[in-house]
This record gives sequence, structure tokens and C-alpha cells, in this order.
Amino acid sequence: MKKIFSLLLLSLFTMVFAQEQPEMPSDGKYKPFEINFKDASADGHWLAVYKIYDNQSDSLVIVNRHHPKIFYEKIKVLDYKWAPQDLVLRYDNRTEIFDYTKGTSFHLPVCESFVLNKKENLLILYGSEQVKVYNLKTRTLMDSISSVKKVFCREDTVLLLIQKNNTYELVKLKRNLKSILYQTKDFISNVTELQNQSLLIFKNTKNGIKDIVYYNDLQNKVFNFSEQHEVDFNFAKGYQRNDGSIVLTLEKPKKKQTLSEPEIWQASENNYKEKFSNTSTSQLLWIPEQSKVIDLGFQKMDRVVDTNNKDYFLSFSFSGMRDYTSLDVSLKLYRYDFIADTYDYIDVVKSGATYSPDGDYIIYKKDDYWKLVNVNSLKSIRIDNHGFSQAYFTENKKIFFDGSEGLWEYDLKRDRLKLNFNQEKGNYKILNSNYSTHFSSNLFELAFLCRTVDENNLLFEINNRADLITSIYEKSEKRYHHLLKNSTSKLVYKQIKAEKDYFFSEENFNLPNQVICLSRSKDKKVIYQSNSKDKAQFKIRIETVTFENSDHAKLRGILYYPLNYNPEKKYPMVVHVYQLQSHKRNVYPLSLERQVNVGFDLRGLLEKGYFVYLPDIINNEKGVGLSALYCVDKSLDALQQHKSINFQKVALIGHSFGGYVTNFISTHSNRFTTYISGASVSDIVKSYFSMSFHYMSPLYWQYEEGQFNFNAPYISNQELYFKNNPISYVQNVNKPMLLWAGKKDLNVEWGQSMEFYLGLKRNFKPATMIVYPEEGHYLASRESAKDLLRKVSEWLDYYLKDFSKPDWIE
Repeated sequence: MKKIFSLLLLSLFTMVFAQEQPEMPSDGKYKPFEINFKDASADGHWLAVYKIYDNQSDSLVIVNRHHPKIFYEKIKVLDYKWAPQDLVLRYDNRTEIFDYTKGTSFHLPVCESFVLNKKENLLILYGSEQVKVYNLKTRTLMDSISSVKKVFCREDTVLLLIQKNNTYELVKLKRNLKSILYQTKDFISNVTELQNQSLLIFKNTKNGIKDIVYYNDLQNKVFNFSEQHEVDFNFAKGYQRNDGSIVLTLEKPKKKQTLSEPEIWQASENNYKEKFSNTSTSQLLWIPEQSKVIDLGFQKMDRVVDTNNKDYFLSFSFSGMRDYTSLDVSLKLYRYDFIADTYDYIDVVKSGATYSPDGDYIIYKKDDYWKLVNVNSLKSIRIDNHGFSQAYFTENKKIFFDGSEGLWEYDLKRDRLKLNFNQEKGNYKILNSNYSTHFSSNLFELAFLCRTVDENNLLFEINNRADLITSIYEKSEKRYHHLLKNSTSKLVYKQIKAEKDYFFSEENFNLPNQVICLSRSKDKKVIYQSNSKDKAQFKIRIETVTFENSDHAKLRGILYYPLNYNPEKKYPMVVHVYQLQSHKRNVYPLSLERQVNVGFDLRGLLEKGYFVYLPDIINNEKGVGLSALYCVDKSLDALQQHKSINFQKVALIGHSFGGYVTNFISTHSNRFTTYISGASVSDIVKSYFSMSFHYMSPLYWQYEEGQFNFNAPYISNQELYFKNNPISYVQNVNKPMLLWAGKKDLNVEWGQSMEFYLGLKRNFKPATMIVYPEEGHYLASRESAKDLLRKVSEWLDYYLKDFSKPDWIE
């Protein structure tokens, strides 16, 4: 029987009926899982959701949004794509065409990858240098092609690279014929589809790019880049502008230094990214039919932005205003005429810019207003700032703004700004905008994006941070409709076209993540509910605690109760610190090993009988350490009347910035029984004057404007830095401390943890340090993460619950 089935599988389609699958693994036991809401069928009637367990992430749920009780679960799915009437799935031992309307499957042979030509209803399977072409409607094999080296697909164009002896043929695949477009002796590494049935063909050798070919199928013309410009690069990519010219981005390796050759560092250097890079990048504008190649930019004006303007680019110097004291680096922006090779100064830009679809306008925020610049005339308009967060262009020469004071609209033709909607307090954010760009911004570099909206169909949220509630609205034509009012849940919009319905993922502290549908014509509808078997959702309890910092700013702390809370008992408490954490109150705490990579497992602590407390922390002029100390003290004061908390058994835990806070508080407080600090800064002065190999920069910015936000360089306020430096007070630590770090941490150098450990050791303080040789800022390997979690759990149990001492604790 097995032999017969194998033969049928390899030669003919076998139809089977899919079964509804339960929301649990095959062993029948409930196991927690995350969900990843992916996309929808072409008609929007069916949704695809991945289930992500601890040990596997290949379970795909296909659910009918109109009738959510109809769903199918496919196990061990490696890849999938929506066909017009079917879902095609790839497994490690077969390929499947699944008719979700009938619940029937057709099995095909295994493949390495597959592509769809939806226009012609073709399914192309690729594997072992062989392509099989199937008719999706009739489920029949149409063609089998061998010696296929690569398959290129974009939208409804499928190209095959076929080798015949020493020649490569680029073949266009259609329903009933194959047409040879191009032949070469060289291997083709990539093909980009252009306008007017043209292609950009990249030919490779073992050492990199050999040539770039522009091929026009309509006119049967071929242009070789090597005939118009030297090919001295090993990587290239390109796209075509509206005028038909081609922008090429090229990379070539730098000359390698010998191991004994010294590096030279100049204090005037402001481009360390280039210093650490092994390649150099350049851009060219290629106009094949005019045999013209134009260098875009030069050494001092090395960054070029294509905004789709027909006559101009934008340009600036990557290092021109860079001194590494700010994460958002200002730049001097110029209009670049690439034909005349001239530059016209526009402005100093301090925030990311948005440009119109035709590139005629750019808009960006100045200090207290927004500036709109006509790139063609260089004339500018000042637009009053009403708490605007972002700007969006429309097709009708209008600009929409969202932000803290509602939705606003600026009419370019009438030069008029007006308020459109502001009926609720909160921060307004447009959700269904679109954006695109040809500019890939680097770290410490401002973004240039084309952001657009349909003014007749806007979806936006109003996030009231004061009350921790969110409302969702739709603007249709000129009318506004509320879809969801005053929700306390975390809502994440998924942009899927499906009539007038909108899809979100929703979760809360007592609500596992679910997919919902919102519409003005219907009530909220749950499409798919994850972790419905998790009985803890009915037991999880939180309390929101309010307090103030030294500036009387109102802050919150989120107190989680032990899972099986008994008001007659007292429980130990774990305080977790970072920055603002109260927004996490609407996140459902799952117990997944894959989520725990820094030793803090909220759900696990609740299950083991701990209170867990997440207080907000904000900085002020006292400095980050003293500010955090005050916030944590006041947040604990606000809990003092809670009779179920054992304040003699309280631990403080933090990672990264939270680790710094833990280090500092451990030197100034007597309120905690023990401390756990991971991947943390202990010496801010040393860190300030260090080179980060994660950011490829000095860390001035992190302390002057970043998380630590001293608002001053070290040299101008050394006392402030000293007063907030944990290592300066390490002798004051009076409770046991657990430190951990990864030796390959490029974010916070692991020597920072070692320095604090050595300070504790020199002052005869009880301390233990765990170092993971192959780990970084987060523990990537499951083995290391589980080891740390076990050790943290044992440490807390020993110091807070008086369990027996583990062997690894001194």
C-alpha cells in the first residue's frame, strides 16, 4: 500500500480531505504559543495565522473570517502562497494545493521552492535543477524542464535560467510556450524587471559582478554596462526611474590591510562606519540608450536621495555635521541637479523628511514649526505645528498630519491649514498609510520616506496615555465613524484589503492574543483566539499603582499578583526596572522559553507565587541614577499598605539599561533583599569614552541625549556623572548580587559587569557572576537562556523563599 501511495504522490495528484485540527500539539496536552497574523486570501475571506510554539513555528492556521468556526491547521509548513482560489503549501516531503472553500487537498511532489503566475494560473515547482509547471485550475502537469539553475519571479513574470552545455539561457515561461530572451556564457545571479518589458540582468563570476545588461524585449535591444563604464565592483543592485534611467548601487571590497599594518585614527574623523566597513559603496545613474553614466554624489556629498523628482535628487554629507553627540544627526540638505552637476542649498534638517510621490515637495519638522519646500523652485512655506507627529501626502496636493492635537489637513493649492477631527483626548496616529523609499538610511542618519494616505479612507487610532485607553476611528469620504471606543487592550493593525473591514491583533493582561475584525456596520468580531486552553487567563490579576517623581510628574507601577493569590498569605516580590513599563499592562504574559532570553520570566514568577512589580522610571536634572532611585522608592512607598507583600523579601532585577538602574540602586538602597543585574553598565564615565562596536561609534550620544540623557557632555558636568556612576559607590552594596553577561556583547561590553564584580570583590561583598562565552547582549541559544533562567529562579527561591542553597552559589 505504501509503494502505491508513493507512486501516486510522485506522478499524479491524490485528493484528500483536510481535517479540522485542535489548538494543541499531537500529544493532546495544552502548550502555550504565540501567534503571527500574516495575511489574507485575495478575496479577503480567509486569514493565515502562524502558531509559534517553543520547539516549532511551522503550524499554519487558515480561518474563515465570516465563519470563524471553520478553520484548518496545517502542520510543518515551510512556505505558503495564496493562489486565486487556493492556498499552495510547501512541506519537507511534499507540496500541497489546498482548496480552502471545499476543504480538499491535492498533493504534489516535494520542491525546494515554488512560484505562482496568478495571471495565467500556473504553479511552478523548483527542485534539484528541475522545474515542473502545473495548471492550477485543472491540477495537471503541463511541462517538465531540466537543467534549471535559477528561477526569477516578480508579479506575473517567471524567468528560468537554463544551462545548455556552456551556455546559459534566460527563458520567459508562459502557459503554452517558452521564449528565450537572452543567452550568455556567464552565470546570471539576478534579474530585475523594469518598465516596458525590459530587464536588468546581472552576470557573475566567482569574484563578483562581471557585467550588467539592460535588455529591452519590445525592441530586442541589448546594452552592456561594461561597454560604457568600468566594472570594478563585486555587488550591484538597481532600479528604474520614471524617466527610464537606471540607478545602480555598487559595492567593491576595500584594499585589505596586513595584520602588522597599523591603523591610523584621526580626531577629525566623523565616519567610523566607513572605517569599520570592508566595502565601499557608490551610486551611478545609467542611461543605456544614450551611452551615459553619471556618478551620483562625490566624496564630500556622498549621500544621494531619489525622491522621484524628474529633474533633481537630494544630497548631503554623511559625516558633515556628525560629532556622535546625538542619535538623530542633523544634515545640510542640498538639491542636486545631476545633469548640470550643481548643488543648491536647501536647509539644515534635524528630523526625518517626507516627500511627495512626484518628488516636487519635501516636508520636515523644524524647532517649533513644519517646513514645506518646493524642490523645483526652492520656495518654502512655514506651517504652524499643532503637536504634529507625522506628515502624509495625498493625490490631491494635500498634506495630512496626525499627532497630539488631532487630525489636521493642509491644502497646498489654497495654502490653508485646518483641523479635521479632535473629539477625544490622546495621541492621534494614522494606521493605513503607505510608505516607500529608494533611500536606505544608516544608523545615526535621518530617514527620507514617501508617505501617502487616501484622504477618503483613513483609519486612525487615538491613544490616551493618561488613561491607558485606545479608540479606533474610520474616516470615509467626509464622515467619521468610531469602530472601537476606549479599549484597554493592546491593538496592532494588520493592513489587509477586505471590503470595509479592518483587522487587528488584540491582547490584554487577561486576554491571550486574538485576531479581530472591526467595521462600522458590525460589532467587533473575534476571528481567531489563541491559547484558549490557558486557564490562567481567568486568574491573572493586576493593580495599577500611582506615584510621582521629584518633579511631580505622575507615574504608574503595574503590580501583578501571584497566580493562585490568597489574601490571607504573604508573598515575596520581584521588582523589574527599565524605563516606562506601565504600557505593558495590556500584554498577555505567556510562559514561553523562546521569549525568555534575559532571565526574567514574568509568567513563571507568578506561577511560583511571587508578586511582580513594574514601576515607571523617568529622568530629570538630578541624573538618571538618582532619578531612578527616587522613582523606585516612591513606587514602593505607594505599596506599603499592601498587607500581602512581604517587604522583607523583595528583589530588584534589570537587564541592559535596567541593569544599570539595578547597579546604581544597589549602592544607595536598603530596601531590597538581593539584586540581579544583566548585561549592564557599571561605569558610565568609562562607557562614555568607549567605542561601541554595536553602533560603530563613540557613546557620547547615549549619555548626552540617549537613554541616560544627562543633557550635558562629561567635561561640562563631571560632578553629575560622578553622582550617578554605580562604580563610584560600589562599596555601599550591602546585599547579595547576581551579575551576568555575554562575552560577545557588542552593545554593552561585558567588561562593565566584570568591573562591578571586581569592585564588589575588592570590598568583600557577596557576589556571583555568570559569564556566557558565546552569547551577546541577549542570550541567543536556548541552552544558555534556559541555564540563566534556572539560575535566576534558584537565586530568587534561595534569597526570597529560604529554599536550600544551590551548589553553584557560594
